[in-house]
Amino acid sequence: MSDKIRQKDKNNISVYIQGGEKKVMTKFNKKMINVLATATLVAGVAAPIAALTAPTAIHASSSYQSLKNPTIGTNANANTKLGLAKITISKASLTDNGSFTFTLPKGFKFNSTDGKTVTKENASVGKVTYLGDADYGVAVNFDLADNATAGKDKTSTITKTEVKALSDNSAQVNISGNNVADDIDIYVNFLSVNATGPSNGPVKVAFDAQSGSGLTSGEVTVANVVSSGQVSLAAADTESNSDKFDFTLKVKEQSSGSLDTNSNIKLKLPSGFKWTSYQKAINVYGDINSSDSKDNVEVKFTSDDTAEIRVKNRADVKESQFRLPLSFEVNDESVAKTGDVTVNVSGNTTTDVSSLVVGTYGEIGGGVTVANPTNILAGKDEQKIGDIAIKETVAGSFVGERTVTLRLPEGARWQSPYEKGKGQTDLNGSIEYTNGLTGVTYAYTDSDNRTLKLIFPKDNNLSKNSSDPGTVTLKNVEVAVQPGFSGDLNVEVAGSQGLSGSVKVATVKQNVTLTAASKPNLTIGLGQQQVGDITITEAAKEALVKKDGNSTYATLELPEGVYFAETPEVKVTAGDLKIKSVTTDTYDFGSGYKNRGTLRFYIDSESTAPSTITISSPKLIVDRTVPQGDIVAKLKGDAAAYTAYHGVAATTQTWKDSNTVAASVAIATVGTPAPGATKTKAVFTLGSTSYTVNGESKTADVAAYAENGRTYLPVRYAAEALGVSPQNILFDKATSTVTLIKGDRVAQIKLNTNLLTVNGSVIRMDVKAVTNKNRTVLPIFWVSRALDASINYDATAKTVTVENNN
Repeated sequence: MSDKIRQKDKNNISVYIQGGEKKVMTKFNKKMINVLATATLVAGVAAPIAALTAPTAIHASSSYQSLKNPTIGTNANANTKLGLAKITISKASLTDNGSFTFTLPKGFKFNSTDGKTVTKENASVGKVTYLGDADYGVAVNFDLADNATAGKDKTSTITKTEVKALSDNSAQVNISGNNVADDIDIYVNFLSVNATGPSNGPVKVAFDAQSGSGLTSGEVTVANVVSSGQVSLAAADTESNSDKFDFTLKVKEQSSGSLDTNSNIKLKLPSGFKWTSYQKAINVYGDINSSDSKDNVEVKFTSDDTAEIRVKNRADVKESQFRLPLSFEVNDESVAKTGDVTVNVSGNTTTDVSSLVVGTYGEIGGGVTVANPTNILAGKDEQKIGDIAIKETVAGSFVGERTVTLRLPEGARWQSPYEKGKGQTDLNGSIEYTNGLTGVTYAYTDSDNRTLKLIFPKDNNLSKNSSDPGTVTLKNVEVAVQPGFSGDLNVEVAGSQGLSGSVKVATVKQNVTLTAASKPNLTIGLGQQQVGDITITEAAKEALVKKDGNSTYATLELPEGVYFAETPEVKVTAGDLKIKSVTTDTYDFGSGYKNRGTLRFYIDSESTAPSTITISSPKLIVDRTVPQGDIVAKLKGDAAAYTAYHGVAATTQTWKDSNTVAASVAIATVGTPAPGATKTKAVFTLGSTSYTVNGESKTADVAAYAENGRTYLPVRYAAEALGVSPQNILFDKATSTVTLIKGDRVAQIKLNTNLLTVNGSVIRMDVKAVTNKNRTVLPIFWVSRALDASINYDATAKTVTVENNN
């Protein structure tokens, strides 16, 4: 009995009613006697289990515990060992001539019912009365502790104890005297009873106290019945390998006699595997393979894939358990399937499983997994991704001096090279190993440093001394993600170690969203045109960052030709973000990016909860160059798109060139098209300055001509012929750029380059734009691309026909 249980027993409380007054008494001076000294009485006693039925607090004068609870079968057995019950009679509870009966459940009988008893005295155990023959049947041990006997000055007096059978399954215990001084413990040990055919489930003995004895009734479970012959099987010490495997079969009888000389257990391997050997069974307890029985467990390989296990003989029938080491190997790689190796269990023995996993088979190599991809924000650095586990298929798979590479997509960079530049070998995070795999180094490769290369050490014996495959895990690794990136962040796996594929490490969410309360129609050439509120909403706290003091700002940029008429009210309408220094301006960002209205504000303090900024009812000016269609506002700046403006230039230049936008939204629509987009047809003749537009003759100051197999047209006259008004044909001398506005189409041609930009998209021509007599000329193909026109060349007539497509 453990100290813990002893303490629990000392603190039991007995309550009884006397003269209408409730009195509470606590046990004290309890001297426990070690009942383990008598092997026949309490052999194999387990830790006590609380009684299934406890007395109520108002009259708790006795308590019941199960000290031993064996598992038995359903077969009839005249010599069945049940468990041990303990009855504690609380101090001062017993009245003179108190008694109780105990009754076996259906399916069990006493081996002796003639009422005869044998009493023995034992110095360490106390008084033991056997119902039936000595050391046989049911033993009742009276532990009277310090109770008085004749000639001793004690206040408790137990004058007589008696046990007698009342029927073939019921007996009575009588106690004369009282226990004023101390508790009385009585142990009932069911050493041998006749099991006539018990049913599955717990075996519960009922204890019924005599009325007026001061005792209470209870119930104790003394055994558990399971289906006869059932055997529990389990596979231990299994291996992951590519050819040979060892494991231990654990065999446990659920009840004594489940395995006999007529029993057999068959284990059949899946296709492609065969049994190779076994070792002597190791006894855990019982008699099946005890030290004097030698090789009592016999294994026969009846075929390559089937092992039959038998017990040759049994010296005694005791509930037993043993461990059997077995070995098998791959017999045919063409049919052996990778993954768990599962044996089918059969035979004439009832087992608790029909199959067992006895190993894991895999080819040389490994795989990469991420158990928990994270959620991260675009436009930010120091973003933690899910832990990346690189695991061998089987132990010893990875080869020394080979590599595993992990390449991020264009929208992301590993944090270390993003911060510090090329050639960096720092890792923002850590590496952990399992099963002997260690010593892996790493570096960043490729010109853009998006690839992290893991290099396994030379002469690698790493996990070969382990039965389990090794793992390298990258934990808490950080990346930087460009603005505008959204969706799954997948890492491409490659390298000389033979791994391939891709794995998701995170889901990228837009860090801020931009919304417009309305999208009104605006008119070109007018100012003070009001649009609806524009709202900037953070997707998470600290989405708008302040990393460099007051230098981090957000900019709301309008399209070319659209300006803020005045600075609108800008304030935080939700959350605790703080902003300052709101301004509007017109910035010239160079060719193709000039004359754009901007609204700028600085981050004064980052948010601790997602916040919202509202730009209230801004008023816009829309000049005559703005094409028909949506006016799209774009949120930029290092506060919203940090990674596009910071980090090492070598790894972020492409982000700065084309991915600076954190969010965008259409805030208005230009519903009135620019004049001049009418249906026209023009005919130009090579070598002639005369041309016709819808049959009307016109004159240009430079003629169409052919050169190096290409036919060139003067761009201005071709544009005018297609209905582009003179005011929508612009030339910027400072940048040598021609701008043509045709309806909702804006084309820009930069002289002496091969760059043609249409509605913001850059097209590289196969020739450079040049001038002839101070007029820009282009091959007819590129004129058609710039102006969205149909152009046909008649080689016989040497004429070029130009028509609108709209």
